[in-house]
Amino acid sequence: MDKDTEFLTMAEAEMASLENWLEEAGDDFDCSRSGNVLTIELDSGEQVVVNIQTPMHEIWCASRFGGHHFSWREGAWRDSRTDRTLEDMIAEALRKLGGRI
Repeated sequence: MDKDTEFLTMAEAEMASLENWLEEAGDDFDCSRSGNVLTIELDSGEQVVVNIQTPMHEIWCASRFGGHHFSWREGAWRDSRTDRTLEDMIAEALRKLGGRI
């Protein structure tokens, strides 16, 4: 992926997919989107933040458990350190924070 336009198209599609997935997954959290940032907030106030990083062609995800950088590889957004998918990491963080997903 060498073009910002192509990256943004794919990243925006992923953000929309995440929002839909989370809306269907449960009511333990609220999603809000502001520009390139998706904030997932649990009833407890804990948050998971997902952010499109266009200059790096990555999607970043952060919670109190740490931050991860995801790039498009092998048909999915994969963590640069663990190779886990973005959805897996978000689901794990939400479960650790007490959410049901």
